[in-house]
Amino acid sequence: MVVVETADIAAIPLPPGFEALADHRERNEHHLVAARGAARLRLCLRAAPPRCPDCLVILRDQCAIVRLAAAARFERVTCGLRIGQDRAASPSAYRRSRLVQLLSIHDALDAGADQRDIAFGLVFPRHRPLIGATWKGSGERRHTLRLIADARRLVTGGYRKLLRHD
Repeated sequence: MVVVETADIAAIPLPPGFEALADHRERNEHHLVAARGAARLRLCLRAAPPRCPDCLVILRDQCAIVRLAAAARFERVTCGLRIGQDRAASPSAYRRSRLVQLLSIHDALDAGADQRDIAFGLVFPRHRPLIGATWKGSGERRHTLRLIADARRLVTGGYRKLLRHD
């Protein structure tokens, strides 16, 4: 996430060839994910006082090094230089598979699947389905319920954390 303080948050400083994938506006901030091919830029435009020059903000927290790399990447793109894949800002293979699983669980819930269908269709597809009291007291049920809660949280607002810098 690159935080840009600018006097005009309505003017999006997208480099040539980049298109907006996600756009979320708040009162004093404009969150944006832009793409060109496989390259992604995550921007947070913040309102600055009038006549102040645009500046990049690197928050000093546990993600400062990643933010510094993202700011350098943004500057390379805006100067027209080539950029490679940004592995530090990309989710890991495990994180990607987890997000896919959570979205699949949410889709199954929307389609009318119950907890047991999700457990033995998506979460534990190689296990034999449990029934009765065995299912009620099982670790598989508790794990499935945690994943269902995570899926609902992701869809009802957690995905916006991907656009934010906190």
